Amino acid sequence: MKFRIIWIDDSEAWVNSVNDVLMEAFTALHFTPIVEKFTSVNEKSRLAIDNNYLDLLIIDCNLHEINGNEFIQELRRNRCFSHIVFYSQDARNLSLVQQDNHFSHVTPRDDFPDVIEQVAEQAYRKYNHPSFMRGLLLSEFIDLEGLLDDLVAQCFKNESTYFRESIINKGGESFSLGTKLKFVNRLITDSKGRNGAIKTQLETVAFTSSSFDRKIIKRRNVLAHAHPLYDSETGMITLQSAIGAVDFTGDWFFETRSYIHEFKNKIKSLISLNLYEIVNP
Repeated sequence: MKFRIIWIDDSEAWVNSVNDVLMEAFTALHFTPIVEKFTSVNEKSRLAIDNNYLDLLIIDCNLHEINGNEFIQELRRNRCFSHIVFYSQDARNLSLVQQDNHFSHVTPRDDFPDVIEQVAEQAYRKYNHPSFMRGLLLSEFIDLEGLLDDLVAQCFKNESTYFRESIINKGGESFSLGTKLKFVNRLITDSKGRNGAIKTQLETVAFTSSSFDRKIIKRRNVLAHAHPLYDSETGMITLQSAIGAVDFTGDWFFETRSYIHEFKNKIKSLISLNLYEIVNP
């Protein structure tokens, strides 16, 4: 299973000295680590965190541009719920960061190898538990639909709060994900027809209803109708969906999470274009 890691530390020499420890901890448990390295918390590293899902963030507490607790809060506000490992040579820095030893860990540099092994083992247990992965993905589908709600409500300008509370949140099946998709597709089509300048930007975003249906709606429905099965002989727990025969492997979960974040980024781009100003000036 692919495992996406972002590592932020301005000491490239130290990172290189323990890189093999990290790789071995995860490959020993049949993960394929995908590691991106940065030397500071800046726009580039923040975009890397925001634009894709993240399994693990490793960061040096000594970096001057961050406060550990504030950075954790920023990540959580942006719906990033990855494991986080903070480390430092300075014990005073470590004492300022809260940890729960579950999703956030704080450690001296000397203990880094042991903590990374612990994180790898936790990830292995969770990511090989189908019910955990199902819950994780369903929560990410909900986040995605929340962004779609923001885009739809944006079109109602001053009435957006009323529209969200009285129509979207209470509409049930009458305002389903499929209905929202039709609304957004019409929004894009009308914007292209009324404003030639926006057409190129929309083509760059490349949001299509057929792709959204295939990558998001169908996969969400398959997962929503899945239930765990326990094999008493092997002791293994698997998922079985009432919609089609799907092999819920680690690669399927990785691919689905990638699709979710692909469309989160597309919807964020659509929101930033303020298309409502074109279709509802």
